[in-house]
Amino acid sequence: MNTTIFFSKLFLDACRDTYKVYNYFGLRKNNNFFVFIKIFMIKFFYAFGKLRNLIKPNFDIVDKNKENSKSLIFNEEINLINQVKQLDYYGYSNTHFLKDEVVNDILKESLEFDNFDVKKLKTDLDKKDLAIYENESLDVYIKRLNSLGISRLTKTINLNNNNLTLNRIIFSDEIINIAKSYLNTNKISINATFFISNSIETSEKEKYKNAQYFHWDNDFTKFFKLYIYLNDVDLDNGPHIFVPGTHKSKKKENRLCRLFSDENINQNYKETKTFLGKKGTFFFVDSYGIHKGLAPKKNYRLMLNIHFGRGKILYSSNDRFVEFN
Repeated sequence: MNTTIFFSKLFLDACRDTYKVYNYFGLRKNNNFFVFIKIFMIKFFYAFGKLRNLIKPNFDIVDKNKENSKSLIFNEEINLINQVKQLDYYGYSNTHFLKDEVVNDILKESLEFDNFDVKKLKTDLDKKDLAIYENESLDVYIKRLNSLGISRLTKTINLNNNNLTLNRIIFSDEIINIAKSYLNTNKISINATFFISNSIETSEKEKYKNAQYFHWDNDFTKFFKLYIYLNDVDLDNGPHIFVPGTHKSKKKENRLCRLFSDENINQNYKETKTFLGKKGTFFFVDSYGIHKGLAPKKNYRLMLNIHFGRGKILYSSNDRFVEFN
C-alpha cells in the first residue's frame, strides 16, 4: 500500500469511525460539540504510534510509592513501578488477585439492575428479561440468556454511585497512581463496562460486533484498561489475548484501525499473550495494542473492562472525569 492510498484510507476511516462513535455513544449529551473534533483528531493523528509514543510515563508519581503497596482490597502486594514499566514495555502487566469478598461484592453490583445495552440485540427482547431475577442463581440466569440467543451482554456501571465497592478499587491509591503515572496526567476519564460472554454458536457478523476478531482501540490520546475476571477463565470460556509490543509499533498492514484475522496476526507477529485466571484475577492492558477476546467454547465469561483515558471524553452518563491532586 503506497503512502497516498494509506493516508486516504486513514482519513476516510477516521471520518467514518468518528461519526459512528459520536452517534452510537451520544457523545454530545455528555460532552460538548467540540468532542466531535477531538475524536476525529484522535482517530486520525493518534493512529500514528510515533505521535502517541511521545506521551511517556511519569515515573516520579509511582516513585513516591516505591515500596510494595498492601491494602484491604488486593490479595497481594503490588509493586506500582513494575506495573507501569510492564505496561510501557510489553503493553500489559502481570496478573494479580482481588480479595474474595471484594470480588463477590462487585459481581453482585454488576448483575444488579436491567440497564444493559440493547442496541446490538434483537429488537423484540424485553429489557427486564436481561436482568437476573430475584433469588435466581447465576448458572440458571446464564442458561436463560442462552435460551434467548444472547452471545454477549454489556452495560456500563454507574461510577457516580460512591457507595460501590468497585469504586474502592478504581479510586484506590494504587490504581490511581498507576493511571496518573502511565498517562502522565492528573486529568482522567474513567468508564467501567460489565461483559457477559456466552458459549453460543455465532455468525461472522456477530463475532465482529462482539470484538472477537483481532483489533486495536483508539479512544483517547493515551489510555489503558483494567480487566477483572468475575469467574474462572480458561482457554474454553473466552480469555483475553494481546499481541506484545503492538501498543508501540505495528506492522504497516495493521496500522489502520480495522479487524484482522488470526492468520494475519500469526504471520506478522511472533507471539501472543493469553490471560487465564481464577475468579478475581485482574491485569492492566494498553489496548492501543492489538488484542481480542476469544469466543467462549464452553461455559461463560464474566468480566469488567475499566478504561482510564487521558483528558476528558465521557462515553456514557455513567463515566466519571476526575482531576486528581
